[in-house]
Amino acid sequence: MIIHVRTAGIHDGKFQDALAWATQIAEYINQTIPGANVQVALNIGGPIYELHWVSSSESLAEHEQVLKRVDADAGVQRLRAEQRQQGLFIGSSIVDRLYETMS
Repeated sequence: MIIHVRTAGIHDGKFQDALAWATQIAEYINQTIPGANVQVALNIGGPIYELHWVSSSESLAEHEQVLKRVDADAGVQRLRAEQRQQGLFIGSSIVDRLYETMS
């Protein structure tokens, strides 16, 4: 199984707006993109102004197909543009990580 984690640092004073937006885009993706399984996670230890979108796929090939559909979706692009206009996240803080489960 492949686990994808996208992490983003939140700008000061934008925590509630960032959390609302993160939840909104995760719900949109889950409802619109077949095979998507996105959850929003917050740190309970470590940096406070950081959140994560976590998804899982059965294989790397499946993950790539879902990601392509997400990136091509007009609604996702609109939501991302709204997020940039609101200045919710620190652009240089956004990091993607992939993990393969071993058991």
